[in-house]
Amino acid sequence: MPGLRFPSRAHAAGAAALAAAAVLWPLRAELAAVPLALFVAACLCAPYFPSWSFFLPIVLHGPRSRPEVALTFDDGPDPRTAGPLLALLEEHGAPAAFFVVGRRAEAHPEAIRALLAAGHELGNHSHTHDPLLAARSVGRIRGEVQGCQRALAAHGVRPLAYRPPVGITSPPLRGVLRGLGLRCVCFSCRPLDFGNRRMRNLAGRVLSRVRPGDVVLLHDALPEEVPVEAWLHEVERILAGLRERGLKAVALSALLGERVMEHVEGGPAATAGASAPAAESRAAPAPGWLARSAQVLQAVFLVGYPVLVAVSVTYLGARAAALLLLGIFLAARLRTLRQDLRKARALAALGASVATLLLLAALLDDPRFLLAYPSLVNAVLLAQFAWSLHRGPPVAERFARLSVSDLSPAEIRYCRTVTLAWCAFFALNGGATTALALWAPRAVWAAYAGGLSYLLVGLCFAAEYAIRKARFGRFGPGLADRLLARLLGRARGSP
Repeated sequence: MPGLRFPSRAHAAGAAALAAAAVLWPLRAELAAVPLALFVAACLCAPYFPSWSFFLPIVLHGPRSRPEVALTFDDGPDPRTAGPLLALLEEHGAPAAFFVVGRRAEAHPEAIRALLAAGHELGNHSHTHDPLLAARSVGRIRGEVQGCQRALAAHGVRPLAYRPPVGITSPPLRGVLRGLGLRCVCFSCRPLDFGNRRMRNLAGRVLSRVRPGDVVLLHDALPEEVPVEAWLHEVERILAGLRERGLKAVALSALLGERVMEHVEGGPAATAGASAPAAESRAAPAPGWLARSAQVLQAVFLVGYPVLVAVSVTYLGARAAALLLLGIFLAARLRTLRQDLRKARALAALGASVATLLLLAALLDDPRFLLAYPSLVNAVLLAQFAWSLHRGPPVAERFARLSVSDLSPAEIRYCRTVTLAWCAFFALNGGATTALALWAPRAVWAAYAGGLSYLLVGLCFAAEYAIRKARFGRFGPGLADRLLARLLGRARGSP
């Protein structure tokens, strides 16, 4: 329809998928599921590809016609780097934008004052930098954004640009930012430094990718094991390399042609939406019956898949069983995308692959595609864990840092060993599942893939958790930690 406008590209893609399904349904019912599965796959992948601007408009770069770039630094302020970095930027005449974390701004107000006094711009990078923020409730996301706004309002600043942690977006973010008067500003040149944990040739990776108009993503928060001098050397190489390429570092607002922040008077009340009490802003709405039903369906699909396959193929046939499983899969994913606890590109690809397997089983009426799902899960997890060992940081270290940010060198080495152990487990488990799918009776495959395999995963988790606590301590207030502390305390104290 001429002039028809959709709220987002996601809405447009959903409407197109429904229209295509309606056209294909009279031709062949199974084909109607293809555009719907593609739409679900797009929704699963989109959070990790900001360049799609799928759920909301995202600013990625400035005009490509001018030889200018903008340097942006995430995750600070860090008192170790603030002073030396400001001196380096002043020496090169390079303004920058700092997307700061609210609680770090509260902990280091002197660093915020120094950034502002030097004429740099500040953006909102959430209050606690929760890596899984995109998977949280609307209330939690709003509270995180407002928390950072309040922290900077104490310095007379109101950011107009928000950058989500890890660059991951989600459907609720559009409404939250609109209500708070913020734009989503991400990046177009990313060296994948993993918060300065991958320092080797940082400057080389930036300079090999940078183009006119780019918004360059860097981090000014350093892990304890990274020397400030080594990091500053890489930043200086970037500044010198940009100049050699004829690219000028300009303020982010100048590159984009719109304000990134504004100065305000007063305290936190001057921030848009900040008058709401913190507890109220972070309260998550109770899930409705549709959301609860979707959670149940997702749990049934993930845990009971092998049993569902064995029963449904026996009584319904491969095609009907595949369509039934595809319906459960789509119903669960469409309603629980925001609550996915493991939003990573590998698992987004896994979701699309599962939908493809189910479609092939339905179209070809072949049950072998249904049996491939557990093997596919193990293969994807093996690839993800192994790739993290190569590119770093290992998956186990990433999860460890969600609760303990100051890992010791010994703990980092341990996390690498744990990641290696999980690689071996996924290889063995995937091999066993594949062998049973090819040569064992279907009931034996279902018993292993739907029962014994989960038990082995649980035992591995429990064993690793106990070994980690015994080796490094770090006991929390939870019941399991209290019990382990007592048990291990007695063991250590015994002769």
